[in-house]
Amino acid sequence: MAMNMMRSQSSLNIAAPPPSPTPSAPPSPIPRAAGSRSAANQILAEFLEKSLQVPELALREPHSQRVPEEINLRSLVLGENYWLDRVMKSAREFGAFRIRCHGISAEELRALVRETERVFGILEERDTGYRRDIGRRNDNKEEIVWVRSGKERMEWAREYIGPELFRSFSEKVEDVASKLDAIAQLLGQVFVQQLGRQLGKMCQEQSVLSIYRYNHNNIMSEQSPSPSERHHNHSCNQVLSLHLPFRQCKYWVETTQSPFSFNAGPDVIVVTVGKQLEEWSMGEFKSVYGEMIHPPDLKASYSLELKCSSLNLKQSFSKTQKKISIVDQILIGLVIGVLYHIFKFLWS
Repeated sequence: MAMNMMRSQSSLNIAAPPPSPTPSAPPSPIPRAAGSRSAANQILAEFLEKSLQVPELALREPHSQRVPEEINLRSLVLGENYWLDRVMKSAREFGAFRIRCHGISAEELRALVRETERVFGILEERDTGYRRDIGRRNDNKEEIVWVRSGKERMEWAREYIGPELFRSFSEKVEDVASKLDAIAQLLGQVFVQQLGRQLGKMCQEQSVLSIYRYNHNNIMSEQSPSPSERHHNHSCNQVLSLHLPFRQCKYWVETTQSPFSFNAGPDVIVVTVGKQLEEWSMGEFKSVYGEMIHPPDLKASYSLELKCSSLNLKQSFSKTQKKISIVDQILIGLVIGVLYHIFKFLWS
């Protein structure tokens, strides 16, 4: 047993190597190659600079969407040819144009909104024939049709809203409607003068003012209406339409080419060409369908539309034809005088 233990212990005793006669040198350090690495870094840096350099991109110029022309009402009244030509071009290209500085103040619109809210509140549950729910899947919209006929309006007021509210509402509506109608008549004269053409047969229906209320109950109200849901006959069967929103919104227009939209607000009237003007101009101006698109809001939005089915175009044309300048009158007088003396000399 003791012998086995000793054998075991001796077998575990590993002899160390004999000492070297000369001391061994320490292992060589790993070469750092500082100089070669610096050269490699320089080459790599140049390669990366060339290969990773972002090329200079030639970006296109910012593209601004083309929108209908905007003209100051004063330029329209003065008949400035430059602006009149731009309006005619916009009417041909877009079927629409815009008028700023129209003379309808913000206070007038606020007063009309207050009275309109009261009227809509009374008519909320009544079918009057003047208030129509023309809401669609994407646009919950109601309309009050304001026919500019005193007798018809009085009967409606007496039956539904009462004489006191009618007087206040009527005053506010007529203040705005009369200004819109004056602008519409002026535009009729401009179109006749620019085209140099008398008015053909046209429907003599009375112009109608529509007051729209947009209820933002539907989250989809900001989308454009679909083609199957539009009322072209109702919107385009007139000479011109004048649209005036009471707050900032988008105005969406459908044309034969492609739809487009632009910003609209109470400071600008949007004018669109109607079917009658298209027929009268023999297709020179194209009628379009337009729609206000209001952003969703807890409060209802309002807008006005004056549908002009009859304008005093023929009369305005005859007036412009009778205008003869003073220079022309002098020349005509001189010609007549010369002819008179010639005939007098021949017959003497």
